[in-house]
Amino acid sequence: MTRRLLLLRHAKAVAIAGPAGEAGDHARDLSDRGRQDASRLGDVLRSQGLQPDLALVSSALRTRHTWDLLAPFVEPVPTLVISKRIYLAEAEDLLFLLRETAEEIGAVMLVGHNPGLHELALHFARAGGDTVGLDSGMPTCALAQFDVIGRWSDLKPLNTERFQMIRS
Repeated sequence: MTRRLLLLRHAKAVAIAGPAGEAGDHARDLSDRGRQDASRLGDVLRSQGLQPDLALVSSALRTRHTWDLLAPFVEPVPTLVISKRIYLAEAEDLLFLLRETAEEIGAVMLVGHNPGLHELALHFARAGGDTVGLDSGMPTCALAQFDVIGRWSDLKPLNTERFQMIRS
């Protein structure tokens, strides 16, 4: 069974004024541009038929609001899991989280943060030999799509193919 993995970096957030620490960063909201980009990406998801069965979303405000703007474009609405484990997680931690996905799930969208999200996407893309669009980073509101061969519990870079980068 081929599964689909959608790695989405949150939309553009407002800047932090001064040293806000983790609590201030976690509470950052989307900027006007971020809200517009997320809505446009929702249109792209619908037009390309990119329908997740499960949305794994960081507990940070900017990722939750990114998802809130995408959700109306996704029918039927997938199961939503908001997790602090995704907030500023390293690539390896995100991989472990994805491996916990129930096997009956066909498509997962993970909404998270750089640098971990970018590193994970780059790791998968390199295994397939195509890193176009990821070499210089993963911009806000960018989606990396991968087809996954095999079980979620066995997820590793060599089990992915057909990488595609989508921007709003």
